[in-house]
Amino acid sequence: MQNAKLKKSDARTIRVLLNGQESVVHSRSVQNTHRFAKKLVKELHGGDVLALSGKLGAGKTTFVQGLAKALGVKKQITSPTFVLMNIYALLKSLNGITRLCHSDAYRLESARELEAIGAQEYISSPDTLTVIEWPERVKGLIPKNAIWISFEHGGKV
Repeated sequence: MQNAKLKKSDARTIRVLLNGQESVVHSRSVQNTHRFAKKLVKELHGGDVLALSGKLGAGKTTFVQGLAKALGVKKQITSPTFVLMNIYALLKSLNGITRLCHSDAYRLESARELEAIGAQEYISSPDTLTVIEWPERVKGLIPKNAIWISFEHGGKV
């Protein structure tokens, strides 16, 4: 994990739509993004689905790494771009969450491809926090009550 501050051009703006309210966070470092994820975890429950959108390198996977750490996942979190989905068991339940499902739809053409590997088993499952990167590619799988989080390069520093 890097300790250096990001350059101004590498700062991130994170927008969260939760319960009809939009929050905006300006992250200046990996640590800022992880702290924000840790704070958000306290609001999440089993069955929640996070839809993470943003360009390549915008901070989506960095955010998931912070979520996983806050949930107690000890494994290294990497983007599942090529494997499409990773499942992590939590050592201890938190707000009804006993597992984290991390999917990446970047390489997919349709929701059917994610369904084919069993994603529906996890989406909205009452014991699972599901995180989907590139949700716009699999909109048919995203529940109406999903929490949308967008990541943008730049922003205030």
